[in-house]
Amino acid sequence: MIRQRAIWLATTGLLLAGSPSTAATPGGFILAPQTAPQAETKEYFQDENQIRRLIADKRDLFFPGETANREYPFVVLPSEMTGSAKLILTLQTAISVAPERSAMRIFVNDRDIGTVNLKSGDAHQVELELPKGLLQPGYNAVTVLLDQSHRVDCSVEATYELWTQIDPASSGFVFTRNAKDDPSDVSTLLAYSRDVNGHAAINGMIPRGAAGEDINRTFAVVQVLSILGHFDRPVVTVGNEHGSGPGIDLVVGTFGTVRDLIGATPEQAGVQFDIDPASGRSRMIVAARTADELASTIRDFTLRAQTEMTDGSPQGRRALGNRRGRLLESGSENTLAELGFVSRPFAGRHFEQSITFSLPADFYPGDYGAATFKLNAEYAAGLSPSAQMVVRANGDTVANIRLGEGRSGRIEGQVLPIPLDKLRPGYNVIEFEAELSNAADAVCDPATLGNPTARFFIKGDSTLNIPAFAQIGHAPDLAVVSAGKAGFGGGDTATPLYVEGMDNDMLGAAGSFLAKMAYASRQVSLVSVTSGWPLDRQGPLLAFGSFSGFSSQLRSDLGIDLSPVSSNLALSLDENQPESQGAQAEQAAPALSVDGAQVQADDDRPTSLVARLKDGLGAIFEGTKVRVQIQAAELGLMDDPTVLNNDTVYQVANEADMLVAQRLVNDRDAWTVVAFRNPETLSEGMRSMAQADVWGRLGGAVNTLTLDGTVVDRKMSAHERLYETKPLSLQNGRLIVAGWFSNNAREFTIAQILVAILLGVSTYIVLRQGRKS
Repeated sequence: MIRQRAIWLATTGLLLAGSPSTAATPGGFILAPQTAPQAETKEYFQDENQIRRLIADKRDLFFPGETANREYPFVVLPSEMTGSAKLILTLQTAISVAPERSAMRIFVNDRDIGTVNLKSGDAHQVELELPKGLLQPGYNAVTVLLDQSHRVDCSVEATYELWTQIDPASSGFVFTRNAKDDPSDVSTLLAYSRDVNGHAAINGMIPRGAAGEDINRTFAVVQVLSILGHFDRPVVTVGNEHGSGPGIDLVVGTFGTVRDLIGATPEQAGVQFDIDPASGRSRMIVAARTADELASTIRDFTLRAQTEMTDGSPQGRRALGNRRGRLLESGSENTLAELGFVSRPFAGRHFEQSITFSLPADFYPGDYGAATFKLNAEYAAGLSPSAQMVVRANGDTVANIRLGEGRSGRIEGQVLPIPLDKLRPGYNVIEFEAELSNAADAVCDPATLGNPTARFFIKGDSTLNIPAFAQIGHAPDLAVVSAGKAGFGGGDTATPLYVEGMDNDMLGAAGSFLAKMAYASRQVSLVSVTSGWPLDRQGPLLAFGSFSGFSSQLRSDLGIDLSPVSSNLALSLDENQPESQGAQAEQAAPALSVDGAQVQADDDRPTSLVARLKDGLGAIFEGTKVRVQIQAAELGLMDDPTVLNNDTVYQVANEADMLVAQRLVNDRDAWTVVAFRNPETLSEGMRSMAQADVWGRLGGAVNTLTLDGTVVDRKMSAHERLYETKPLSLQNGRLIVAGWFSNNAREFTIAQILVAILLGVSTYIVLRQGRKS
């Protein structure tokens, strides 16, 4: 009787969790009541230049699995508030999707505007009308909730066959205007700046044989535009010709420089816009009479970008913040809803959802503390014994909970630790994955496939608590670079920027890299472009070139050999890393029951006592061997293949198309280099590198990647330099010392031995003096 009542209460809780009042969470997405299904209308063809596309590309608009939740910001101009608006989607769905049970719900500013039934076949187009008064001038948000069910297969493996793809080139918002746009408004400029894939296209125009000062100013304004326009994937080109298609032609210089480039002298100093909505091409001119006035104009424009409030709806600002990753400060507490998690009951077999956030560039990772994830969740009865929930931090498993206990249950406030050495400066991803198969899935009755009963529900009021952490700059670490700071000088000091041959394509790659850094940190990095490699190893450096162009310089100064060799050790993190990480994580994070107690994993061990003893001894031996090897590597007693010593030459594998590296060239200065195997693929390589999942994985001293962004190899640095980023306090100093010792096991062991010796000597002296007295 008691068991039946518990099952009834848990089922009622799951059903109530789906109601709007329960799912609504302040500060996060609010699940509105579902409207009547929106009927598909006739084909709607629109001039592609008139479509306000989502800030997303093809990868962002791909929805795999049984459920998916995505949110995208988009810009609305004041002139577009006076007419009507439609959302046009061109989509295609996998043939394995069951159309009667698969649908996509669309929300704009958290208001349900309709449901699209998913059907397999060729790509087709649908329209959804937007209610009057829903949009606000500036940034708004469109949220997609998608559920997909398989036609005939109930296995977990079959869930990977489910997908829906939205075409970014022919999807977006269409407006009917009753007023004209203000050509002097920067929001109008930003609205027309993205290409068909959602990338921000900026064409920096410089005169032939331009001086370094002209390029430096142009790169400064490119970074300002990236901050002001929230350009998460900037694509920068450099030349003296106007571009074509949607984008911005940027002209920065004195009146004489501007006249040489566009054939006309500006009417006045300052920032001016010239926008052509018909073609989507815009021009921005930053001009002044003298170089000093121009520098002042750029400084004022930079300050405006860093301090100006973003216009738009609260949901639009939320979408922008979650896209960059909400910055979490030391000692902060945040709910999952605030971090972009969409909380709703899940009735499928394989659950996947993630949250993203950012940590400061001077966050010092190490095993000296742990963030805590306080989980509130519910799960249904009847799940298979293998059912479990796994939590991963940046790809490493940090916790798993067994759910297959034969009964429904509620998880209230269970604390799961996330060690600080699993987090990184800049972009971080926490993934939640659950396997929720049950006995009915093995039979796979058609009634089972269409069963809407919820199996799992993570509540939006679950919290991620960030403890007080050490804040100090450290190099080499490419994670700091991806956070927007590479330890390049400071203040008004410009960092030397070496560009091989001052080639326009290479300059464009450097501009894209700087713009991405500016987007991540909301700060402009001052650079001084040069075509000459430094003669001595003094001061910071940022360098761009090809494998063949500066191979000799990198080998002599940074210990990097760019001559191609075949490497059998090269690995794809996308394919191989989860398996190896999972094996390591099972040792570090044993499975927990819902009450936090450790449980034994199920296996298929032999029933024979002798065989089980043999397997047990073998497992103990292998586990001890691995632990001894790890400890010996940390103590420096044997080489660690993932660690690169300062005096070791790194050999680039033949599979690598790009290299991003940062190494110390002396006791103080770090040089950062970005190299490409084939200069003809610069644009493709930078587009891949700017993707959030690729940019956010940069870390350590050396990373090599393929053109699509797959990591071939990664090496950490054996030694690092710490530098002050904020005034030293007692608490921060204590955390820095703890973090340094956690990252230097040999020094920590030696310190422990010395402390023990001193304790013994002092005890001996005290006891001896006591006997004498």
